[in-house]
Amino acid sequence: MAKVLVIDDDLDLQDLYKFTFESAGHEIYQAFNGKEGLEKIEKTNPDIIILDVIMPEMNGFEVMQEIRLRPEMCLIPVIMLTSLSKAKDKLTGIKLGADDYLVKPLEPYELLSRVDELLKRYYDTLISSSLTHLPGRTKLESEIKIKIDKKSNFSIIYMDINNFKQYNARYGYESGDKVLKLLAGTLRSLVTSYGNTNDFISHIGADNFVILSTKEQAEEIGKNLINLFNELVKKSYDQETLNKGYFVVNNKDGSEEKVGLMTLSIGIAHIDTRIFQHQTQVLDYIKEVWLAAKKQSNINNQNALAVA
Repeated sequence: MAKVLVIDDDLDLQDLYKFTFESAGHEIYQAFNGKEGLEKIEKTNPDIIILDVIMPEMNGFEVMQEIRLRPEMCLIPVIMLTSLSKAKDKLTGIKLGADDYLVKPLEPYELLSRVDELLKRYYDTLISSSLTHLPGRTKLESEIKIKIDKKSNFSIIYMDINNFKQYNARYGYESGDKVLKLLAGTLRSLVTSYGNTNDFISHIGADNFVILSTKEQAEEIGKNLINLFNELVKKSYDQETLNKGYFVVNNKDGSEEKVGLMTLSIGIAHIDTRIFQHQTQVLDYIKEVWLAAKKQSNINNQNALAVA
């Protein structure tokens, strides 16, 4: 049984969703506008949120943006519902961090199926990091081993955040944790939008994240990740620092150092399992690719993507 919060101003649909989810054994909570929805999230701490786009008080996009800005709720899975079918509306929802996006009208049991699928995919991975709710290195190595044993070619994305340590020192660890949570939520949304249903996301420590996917999807995820991370960065600094593009830190020797804004170094490697026989070989190889991106990021203080 899961706690499901439905935020929708349509009373008839609310009744229908309530009957459907309670019949399936879920605990249902309801809110009828965006402002009330945010209040209900704080009070009920739901396992998943179903969010309509067109509502009074605050629309769904505004609520989605607020959800992903708050560390205490930014990792809750969200399915957005709308009668809008334009591609740009779906992209807006995904860009803001929605995990899925469905167009009305839809059968209530289709929505129930998507909710159950998302809950299973999300909460089955709660193995390691209490911060980002993503599995760690041990589970990652196990997933790679499974692919090698099955002779199933795959792609691996390895990334870290440049200048994250200095950001923590300047803005505090709470702010740093918020960045990691927001990045984890962004990765989840990207895999939902551009990846495969069995793609794997891992937080292997500090500011290092890994995704296992397939060739075409991995490169699409990498390209879109850079754009979304730039938006995340804009929300993480004060306006003066954003305008300058750096902040100043005082070193132990009394000297001053300019530290640029956070950027991503991303390595993508396409793995042929006829060549790679062990998971450590895969991880050693992707780190080489990632280090090439890291070197480029350090030179020009920009996001860098290396593919091999």
